[in-house]
Amino acid sequence: MKNTTHSFLIIFGILLMFLNCKAQTSSPNAETIIDRIKENITVEWQRETVDTYKGGSPEMKITGIATTFLATMDVLKRAKAKGLNMVITHEPTFYNHFDTTEQFEGDSIVAAKQKYIKDNGMVVFRFHDHIHQTSIDGIYKGVVDKMDWKKYEQKQRPYIYKLPEMTLKELGNQLKTIFNTPLIRIVGNPGMPITQVGMVLGAAGSARQINVLQREDVEALIIGETHEWETVEYVRDAVTLGKKKALIIIGHANSEEPGMDYCASWLKSFISEVPVEFVPAGDPFWTPN
Repeated sequence: MKNTTHSFLIIFGILLMFLNCKAQTSSPNAETIIDRIKENITVEWQRETVDTYKGGSPEMKITGIATTFLATMDVLKRAKAKGLNMVITHEPTFYNHFDTTEQFEGDSIVAAKQKYIKDNGMVVFRFHDHIHQTSIDGIYKGVVDKMDWKKYEQKQRPYIYKLPEMTLKELGNQLKTIFNTPLIRIVGNPGMPITQVGMVLGAAGSARQINVLQREDVEALIIGETHEWETVEYVRDAVTLGKKKALIIIGHANSEEPGMDYCASWLKSFISEVPVEFVPAGDPFWTPN
């Protein structure tokens, strides 16, 4: 009887250890998730970066992960409804690049968003700098896949694509269909034939955008957004001077959100304990018919 009891206790102890290990395996904390990301990017994690926690804390247990372009209130609510309490967002949560909230003291919108994150046990982490810097840039990878432009890539000229000849208007219509939006804006001659198209996604700034447009092998440039009095006017003057140049503005969200869809697939390659799902924020703009 004594040996039987002893054997039972041993088996019971092993079972408890197994269940404890399984529970730990199935419920990683936020720090574990971020450590996995750091292990799987191809660059060193920067000390100075916007890729930090915007809500929640590293020790919080994670039930699921949502990737998104923006951690909007709508995205937070949909992630919560899906049981995804960690939101990995590409862009800021609190309306400026560094997510500083001092200027919003007493603001009811910021306070409500912070309260929702806290009350619902959510973690919000930004993944901006390092997804761009890793090889390959995850944002461009997602966008190129969505556009099915990999076949147009040129190894010696990254982010410049050699397309079958078409007019600028035809390319604009293709992009409207790809991104399912009526809001694409174009500067340039609609009938201009083009084959060489560059991409500078997001809001990279006019200096980088104009630098690409200055290349002889770039006829049209696709961007997310820009100051309208900078890159836009550079192209307008170029057109007036008879240069073969054009600018296509598809919107910041359209130009980067597919990258966070790809991010979800990438995360699944090394995170299996919890579900990972892309939750789109979508383009915030609409236009009257």
